Order: sequence, then structure tokens, then C-alpha cells
Amino acid sequence: MRYRTALTLFVALIFGITGWAYVSNKDKKREPASVKSKFWMPVPVGKHLALLKVEVAPTEIPESGNSDVNLVGRILVNQEMTSDLSYVWALPEDVQVVEGQLSDSLANVKMGQIVEVRLTVSGFNKEKQRMISLQASGARGEEKMGSSAVVVSRPEDTWESVASEMKKAADEQLGPESKPVGR
Repeated sequence: MRYRTALTLFVALIFGITGWAYVSNKDKKREPASVKSKFWMPVPVGKHLALLKVEVAPTEIPESGNSDVNLVGRILVNQEMTSDLSYVWALPEDVQVVEGQLSDSLANVKMGQIVEVRLTVSGFNKEKQRMISLQASGARGEEKMGSSAVVVSRPEDTWESVASEMKKAADEQLGPESKPVGR
């Protein structure tokens, strides 16, 4: 009987300590110490533990001609890296660099740091569908990892845009919440 009572008290003590630790740490918000600026953070979608997150934002894309288009690429380093951060822009044949570097390697990029790279191009317009991508890579130990982002000249022609239009048309025809017959 004493053994059973001692065991019950011991299990209750363990649950009590665990519950107290959970409640006392529940409201603490943890962030990397190296994060200083909250100006830009990528949308928290996808591989949240990825080494790098990449995003590209263009200025307005002209309808035609060879007007300059400014591209801003942002690379967020989510984990400590053991190598330099490398990036490369991939351009279509008929798009030319006006200002900026197509590729570079940056040393001493820390976890939580956002690297902004800029490129100005001409020949990127809405006459036909073109893509420009920014690819970033780095290593953590023996693992080499990378990420990329794409900007298109005609976003209205992408599958993402067409799919949302199809859903809107279906909702108009069927109603937003169509129910199966017989229920």
C-alpha cells in the first residue's frame, strides 16, 4: 500500500512540475537575437525551417518597349550558415542588365539578416510572358541548400491567376457553399 501511495505522489509531482513549466513559459515569445529590423519579413508559408527564403518585387512592369524595370530581391537567412551566401539572377535572352550585378557571393551573413539585392533591367515588359528568377544558396555544414523566387511579366496569365478566376466563376454559378444532393 505504501508503495502505491508513493508512486501516486511521485507521478502527481512530475505532472505538477511539467504543468508549471508549461504555464510559466507559455507567454514568452522567442526570436533570434540577431533580428533587429521588423521592416520586412516574408510570408510565413511553406518550408518554415528552410535555410533561406527569397522574394522578388518589381516596380511597375511596362506594357511594351525597353523601359527600365527595377527589381528588388530580398533574401532572409533563417539559420546559421557555414559558407558564403551566393545569389544569381536568371534573365531571358531578350532582357538586358542596365544596373546591378547578375551574381555575387556575400561573406559573414548572419542568421535573421535580410540581404537586399537590386537589379535594373530593360526589355522586360508585358508584350509576352517572361520570367526573371533570383536564386540564393548557402551551406550549413555539409548540406548545401538554396531557394528561389520568380517574377513574371504577365501575372494575369499565370495558373494562380487563372485558378482564382475559375473559382470565382464557379462560386457565381453554384453559390459559395454548394451542398451535395440528398443531405
